[in-house]
Amino acid sequence: MSHEFPLVLVEWFDSSEPFENAEVDIPEGIPEPQRILSVGHMVRETDEYVTLVGGWKPDVRVADYVISIVKSAIVGRIERLERISVLSKIE
Repeated sequence: MSHEFPLVLVEWFDSSEPFENAEVDIPEGIPEPQRILSVGHMVRETDEYVTLVGGWKPDVRVADYVISIVKSAIVGRIERLERISVLSKIE
């Protein structure tokens, strides 16, 4: 059975810490959330989240690099792609 999933770009914010198990001075050391650009095949979309797949392993019929992103963290809209210039999104 064949499935077709759209290729999308999702811009979203993720939590962050300055380093693993960080103890920080307040308020100087408080980290900002990280802006993330994720590109992948959108395999699921619900009212609460979207799920992207970054890679496929056809020989063993599994998806790889799978991430579900809550919609409340998404900035703007989910952009469907034919091709992408990531550098233009970073600037």
